[in-house]
Amino acid sequence: MNISYLVDRSAIERPHAPALLLDDGPPVTWERLAERIGRLAAAIAARGAKAGDRVALLAPNGPAFLETLLAAARIGAVIVPLNYRLSPAEINFQLTDADCALWFVDASFADLAEATGIAVPKVAIAPGGGAYEAMIEGAGAPVDLVPVAPDHTLGIFYTGGTTGLPKGVMLTHQNLLSNATHVAPRMHHQPDDIHLHAAPMFHLADLGATFAQLLAGGAHCFLAKFDAEGLASAVERHRVTTVGLPPTMLDMALRGDAAERHDLSSLRRINYGGSPITDAVLKRAFKVLPCELAQGYGQTEATQTITMLPPEDHRRAVDRPELLRTCGKPVDGVQVIIGDPHDQPVPVGEIGEVLVRGPIVMKGYWRREAETAEALRGGWLHTGDLGRRDAEGYITLVDRRKDMIITGAENVFSTEVENALTSHADVVEAAVVGVPDENYGERVHAVVVLRDGAAPDEAALMAHCRAQIGGYKIPRSFEFISELPKTGAGKVRKAELRAPHWEGHDRKVG
Repeated sequence: MNISYLVDRSAIERPHAPALLLDDGPPVTWERLAERIGRLAAAIAARGAKAGDRVALLAPNGPAFLETLLAAARIGAVIVPLNYRLSPAEINFQLTDADCALWFVDASFADLAEATGIAVPKVAIAPGGGAYEAMIEGAGAPVDLVPVAPDHTLGIFYTGGTTGLPKGVMLTHQNLLSNATHVAPRMHHQPDDIHLHAAPMFHLADLGATFAQLLAGGAHCFLAKFDAEGLASAVERHRVTTVGLPPTMLDMALRGDAAERHDLSSLRRINYGGSPITDAVLKRAFKVLPCELAQGYGQTEATQTITMLPPEDHRRAVDRPELLRTCGKPVDGVQVIIGDPHDQPVPVGEIGEVLVRGPIVMKGYWRREAETAEALRGGWLHTGDLGRRDAEGYITLVDRRKDMIITGAENVFSTEVENALTSHADVVEAAVVGVPDENYGERVHAVVVLRDGAAPDEAALMAHCRAQIGGYKIPRSFEFISELPKTGAGKVRKAELRAPHWEGHDRKVG
C-alpha cells in the first residue's frame, strides 16, 4: 500500500477536521490537504518525475515539507530529504550519489542550493503564495494514488556521516507504515492530537512521528526554527498535545524561563530520543513540564524506532528509578536480541551487540551492496550499539561499539562517564572519547561545555566523577569548548573530537 493513502483515508473519514494548523490563516482540513497533495503530485509528474525517480527536498519544517514528501510518495517517486545544516559540498555529494531527477528548494535556502553547483532541475517552494501555490493550483486535477509493492522504496535517508562518507538508507513504504503501526498505539496517538514538528523534519526522529500522527489522523503544526521561546509560544498558540525532541533540544527548551512564561497545559506527552539523555536533563523535565515523557531508541536503518519506554514506565520510575536508565522494550512486531560475535543471544545481564529484525529493517544502503550485506548479515540488522537485557526484558544501552574506550585492558563506556560529568552543576554538556596514551593504549578524555560564568577546574571535575564511577573511568585529560559539534539529528560528532588526537598514529579509533 502506498503510504500516502493515510491522507486519503482521513479525507474520507474526517474531511472537515483540521489536518494542518498554520501560523497565518485558517487550518487546512484533511479534505483540502488531500486535494493539494494530489495536485502537487500532478505537478511533480508534469516535470518528468516518475515512479522510482529520486526527488530531493531542501526545506525547513513547514507544510510544504509534508506536502512534497507525500506528493512524491503518491506517484511512487523516492524522496531524498536533505539536511540544510550541511555544507554545499556535502549536499552536492548526496544529490549526485542519489542521482536525483528533481529538486524542491525552499526560498530561504536558495543561496545554499546555488553554492552546491549542482545541475539538478530546481523547483522553488515558498508556502503561502508565489510560485509554489501557483504550481499547486495550476496543476489540474489531482492524480490518483499509484499502487506500490510493500518493498518499494519510499525514501533515501542519508546517515549523519560522523565517520567516512554518508550512506543512503533505503526505507520502504512497508518500513514506514510498520513503524507507524508500532509507535502510534504504544505512544497513545489520538485523532484529537496536535503534533508540533519541532525537531528537523529531514530526520527520521521527526518523520517517524509524522507517519504515526498520519495513521492516527491527528493534526500537524510546525516550528521552522527551533529555540526555547519559539517552542513554548507554538505550544501555547496551537494548543499542542505532542512533540518529539532529541535530548539536546529538550535541554535547550528547559533552560531559561520560556516554559514557565507560556501556557503549556495542553501538552500530553514529549517524546525524547536520538541520543543519550543525562540525568540532569531528566530531572529538570520532571520538575518543569506539565506532561508525561516517553523515550524511543532506534536508528535510521531500523526506521528509527526499535524500543520504547512509554509514559507508564516513566510513571513506574517513581518507585523504580533504574527504569529511566533503560531504553524500554522492543516495540510490537520487532525482534531484538543482545548478541555475541556469532549472533547468538548472550545471557541476561551480559553485554553484547543489539541485533534487530522485523518489518522496520531497511531495504539496504543505496548502491552499497557490500555494506548492506555486512549490516544485514545472518538476517539481523547489526546496530553497532552495545547493550544488556534484564530479566524483565528491558534493554539498557551501554555505548556505541566504536565509542567504547579500552584503557589498560579495562572497558570504559563513554555514556557512563558523560552522565557523571553532566551531573556537576557547572557542566552543560560533555563528550568522552578515547585518545592515545603511551602507558595504557588509550586514556579517557573529556570535552566539556561549561555554564556561563563557570571557570574550568579539572581537579574538581575529577573529584566529582570519583564519587560516582570507578577510578579507571575518570577522565585524565580535558578540553573546554563553547559548543559540541553535532549532526543534524543532535548527535555529537565524536569522530571529529577524536581525530586531532590520533593524527600520526597507526591505530585509529572510530
